[in-house]
Amino acid sequence: MGTAPVTRTLACVAALLGGGHAAAVTPGTVSSTAVAVCDFRAVGALHPDPRLRNMDRLAAKLCPTAMTLPRDYALARLALDRDPEGLAGYFFVNARTLHIDAQLVKAAAEGIRQIVVLGAGYDSRAYRFHKAYPKLLFFEVDLPAMIASKQRAVTRQFKTLPRHVRYAPIDFNTQTLDAVLAAAGYDARARSLFIIEGVVMYVNEPGNRATFDFIGKNAAAGSRVVYDYLLRRVVEGDYAGLYGAEKLAKGVAAIGEPFVSGWTPEEAAAFAARHGLEVTEDLDHAELTRRYLTNSRGKADGRMPDWQRIIDARVR
Repeated sequence: MGTAPVTRTLACVAALLGGGHAAAVTPGTVSSTAVAVCDFRAVGALHPDPRLRNMDRLAAKLCPTAMTLPRDYALARLALDRDPEGLAGYFFVNARTLHIDAQLVKAAAEGIRQIVVLGAGYDSRAYRFHKAYPKLLFFEVDLPAMIASKQRAVTRQFKTLPRHVRYAPIDFNTQTLDAVLAAAGYDARARSLFIIEGVVMYVNEPGNRATFDFIGKNAAAGSRVVYDYLLRRVVEGDYAGLYGAEKLAKGVAAIGEPFVSGWTPEEAAAFAARHGLEVTEDLDHAELTRRYLTNSRGKADGRMPDWQRIIDARVR
């Protein structure tokens, strides 16, 4: 690859904070958000500092085309340093990847045996963690076109679709989450970990209520949920003092995938409680930086957005 910085379209840059799946994806197409975040994970897996390196070495194989950053860490770092605000999502995605991986390990140690990934995109945890935790059963839920693309990518890598992964394509116009997961073999009596990564901000309030209603009613007591959300101010167009918020919020809106849901931390805790969840942690940018972006010399690897947070919760 040459030394010229990678060309990034407005659509790619704007979607960097999104996560695995955007609700406004055109039917029959693959989410550009899913590709962008997979790309970020691939770069984070190349980090020279083991304290900051995520373990998603499969990302580069599941989404082989570099969309946002070069697949060479030194070149990617040049781009990050040149446009730290525009690419601030890289740092959030890397921290989020490390945190959710840690939550999966914790859940497995607690005896949880079902992992449900909602808006799975190119999430690779089902494949990365299988050797360490062969009893884990994964359910990947997403739109039909995204599931089909994921299955093609997995088949290219492993020659076949693993038996411990249940793919659950869902058409929200004709299907419900409980019906789709039941058909895939989900056991409501078994404790589960639900991963909802980069989803809730793209889903309207009724849609989020439906998702969390399902979890509250169909997840065994002691099940875990990990999800990220953004501050309500950003959804309402109040960007004052928020790092990168205006550029990214207006960018995702311009490509038809606007942020539509956000909470204050107090609202987020109340929302969780109404759906039978107890929030165990609500991590802000400072805590995420301390845990996952502080290098071996004690310095922050970069500045992440200060308006996205991650919640860990337990089903009561």
